[in-house]
Amino acid sequence: MKVIYMGSPDFSVYGLKALMESGHDLVAAVSRGDKSQGRKKQLRPTALKSKALELGISVYTPENVNDPAFYETLRGLEADVIVVSAFGGILKKELLELCPYGVINIHGSLLPLYRGASPMNAVLRDGQKETGITIMYMNEGMDAGDILMMEALPIGVNENFTSLKQRMGVLGGELIVKSLDLLKKGEAPRIAQDHERATYCQLLTREDERIHWQNEGLSIHNQIRSLSLTPGAFTYWDRQPFKILTTVFETADSRETAGTIVAFDKKKGVACAVAGGYLWLLSVKPQGKKEMSAIDWYRGLHLHEKPRFTTEP
Repeated sequence: MKVIYMGSPDFSVYGLKALMESGHDLVAAVSRGDKSQGRKKQLRPTALKSKALELGISVYTPENVNDPAFYETLRGLEADVIVVSAFGGILKKELLELCPYGVINIHGSLLPLYRGASPMNAVLRDGQKETGITIMYMNEGMDAGDILMMEALPIGVNENFTSLKQRMGVLGGELIVKSLDLLKKGEAPRIAQDHERATYCQLLTREDERIHWQNEGLSIHNQIRSLSLTPGAFTYWDRQPFKILTTVFETADSRETAGTIVAFDKKKGVACAVAGGYLWLLSVKPQGKKEMSAIDWYRGLHLHEKPRFTTEP
């Protein structure tokens, strides 16, 4: 099939590569515009744009994907279908009806659960044991279109966003290839969602990344792994922002003030008191430094008393 592929972050790259390797004709990719990143604020392309150009695929980065003039550009490509994966924009009816097979979306949850912008972060934050990929026909609603294909994926107890995203990306690539094959054969199912069961998740904000030490320990652990390795959950150490990247939660009877470092173990890491037990810090990122093991960070402190992380500076 002739495919226009729309996406932006690294998650969307998996579907692009899978379609390319399966022999589909990628006539164009559409992505968000370049953004300034890093201390020097250099303009950098999205992960999808970089990979598409590497594969020799033409890339469009329109300021407004719903501009009628851009519709005409896409129409001229004579594609059979548009595939979307984490593009980051709302598509209007005219674009949804541009191609014979419409627009098919790779969504990172088991719809109708976790509709919205951050489903993989949200399932980890909520401590879910299962998630999955849904291939759906896009409509004008928020992830409300009919389902074409769905497959569940178990979540590890200490799995973080980085590892889950990789496994979900691979699964999404496999399912979109199968879905387009079914579409081409005229055998693709169309199953309506149960809208009464729908739940939603929003774009992440800076406040979502802040650790509140009064929360339950398991909740803090889930928050940290839902943001690891990037953007990372943060707290304050010596009044400076401090990211905690990976942890393990241990249930115990802890009476120390939450956020207090209470133990150090060469094998287990650095233990921090939390409600309901201990949070063993495995990797951290102090302000202005690179990611490092919590053990290496702690060894360099030479502390003589029990220090404590804080929610505010």
